[in-house]
This record gives sequence, structure tokens and C-alpha cells, in this order.
Amino acid sequence: MNRDNIQLIKQMNELILAYADDVVPVNRNIIVDFFKERNIPCRKDYIDFLARFGGNYSYFFRPQGSGYDCTFQEISEIYLEEPPEEMPSNDYALISNHTFADFYFIEYSTGHICQPYSDNEGNWTYEYYSYKDIDSFLWCQLYYTYYKNFTTEIIHHLTDAELNKFFIDYHDYLLVGFPDCTAGNYFKDNKIYAHSSNTNIIEEHILSDDFVRKLYK
Repeated sequence: MNRDNIQLIKQMNELILAYADDVVPVNRNIIVDFFKERNIPCRKDYIDFLARFGGNYSYFFRPQGSGYDCTFQEISEIYLEEPPEEMPSNDYALISNHTFADFYFIEYSTGHICQPYSDNEGNWTYEYYSYKDIDSFLWCQLYYTYYKNFTTEIIHHLTDAELNKFFIDYHDYLLVGFPDCTAGNYFKDNKIYAHSSNTNIIEEHILSDDFVRKLYK
């Protein structure tokens, strides 16, 4: 992800957060002290995230019946109880308890957010990350909760050839993508183009003039 995209995602997140009215912070010192006492890695972006959002299971973390419980209460309770078998070493820290997919962890060295899976021998592995970083994770939850408030949607049904051409033509415009599948979100000409894995559908989301104006303000 290039630096422009990193900043763009951050700016979008701040704009979309205007639609969220249930964010509750947590005292940062409480979080830092808890992790230091237990020798849990304290990445700054991780602590910033928990301090800002960890006081409430906000609506945008609960999409379509599933959800990412990122509250500090949930995370601290899991650490205080017997750790689950897939709890990794201190190279990772717990960031979410997911409704259907168990736990998500943030890798200390990279900031990647990973979901473990069991290999053929029953060992937990972290070969693929689920989100590039915290900002991308937050963007996906915010955007897909509130995008209808500031976009106009057009659905495109593509042939295989048209879809392959789309991937080629929009490769350099990838905003948020995932390494182990074709799912991704592309940003070009003030539009978000969204593709889900195993479909030939591209959702074109045209950002409102007001959103665009604020984005480049």
C-alpha cells in the first residue's frame, strides 16, 4: 500500500466516523498498564485503536449479524481467562473476538491483522493476513456500515474476460485488498469499486460531492 493510500484511508475513516454516534473511549493508561503487566506487545496503533474504540461494541463492528468484538473488556477478559489454543506467541496480540470466526490477532512487527487457521496436522498457522493494518480493518467496518449515506451505487455484472480486464486496468488503484483472494476495493475518480471473491459483480459506489469536498479539504 503506498503512502497516498494510507493517508486516504485515514481521511475516509475520519469522515465516515461522523455517522457513528456510539463510539466510547477507554483510558489509555489502563490499557497500557494491563498489557505491560502481562508482557503483551504494545504497538502504538493498537493501543490508539483500543483507547479510541474499546469502550463500546459499536454498531459498525457488528455487520449483518456477525461482528468483531474489539472492546477492551472482551479482550482483557480473554487474556485473564485460560488462553485459547490458537493464542499465538508474543509476536501477536489479540485485537478481536469474532462472532463466527473466533479470534483475530495483530502481528507486532508488521501491524497485519491475522485470523489463524489449522493446517492438516492441527497446527495453528498465520500464513495470510486478513487486513493489511488497523486502518484498513477499520475502513472495511465503517465503509460497509455507512456507505449508503454518502454514495450512489451501480451494479455491474461482468463476463470473465471483462472481470480479468478490470483487475488489470485497476490494479494500481487498489485501496484495500486481501492477499489470499481477489476481494478488494479500488478507488478511482472519486468512486469506490468493490469486488467480492467468487463473483463477477463489481459494485460501483459514486462518492457524493459533499464527501469528496471534505475528503480533499
